[in-house]
Amino acid sequence: MFRQCTKLLVLSVFLLNLAACGKSVDSQMSQGFSDAKTIFNSKPKDSTVSSEHLKFYLPNGYKVKTSSDETNIILSKGKETYSLFINPNESQDSQSFYNAIHKSLKDDIVKEQTYKKNGRFGFASVLKKDNENYEVIASTGGVKVTGVTNDDDISKTIPELMTIALSVQLKNK
Repeated sequence: MFRQCTKLLVLSVFLLNLAACGKSVDSQMSQGFSDAKTIFNSKPKDSTVSSEHLKFYLPNGYKVKTSSDETNIILSKGKETYSLFINPNESQDSQSFYNAIHKSLKDDIVKEQTYKKNGRFGFASVLKKDNENYEVIASTGGVKVTGVTNDDDISKTIPELMTIALSVQLKNK
């Protein structure tokens, strides 16, 4: 009897793990967008990176790889590379990045979500790159963070990129 219960328990745990690992891409995107909305509606994280003209927060594992100037910063997390682009001339309610994606990459958009709060506009988009990889974009106002991730990491990448985008602050010159 004890052996049968143990076997049943082990089988149940295995099936639960298998189901959790096998989350569909659509459910991963939905979870990522939901988490990004929570982040967008909350207070930005305190800065962990500072330069002469700006400061921003980087989640654990992210590092500044290179910076050609104050508006183009390459980030990395493990083997993945991300691009942080800042347009200091755009306001918090700017939709220029959103409109640009819809103009040039509309057919590649798999799913997206827009966010608005207190005169601020933001969005997150997932674009198809190939069979297993997706381009994830998170933006708020004049800040856009992009990167390519595989289908297993979409639900984590979307909120991480939104956290970075939301945290960017320009210093007074």
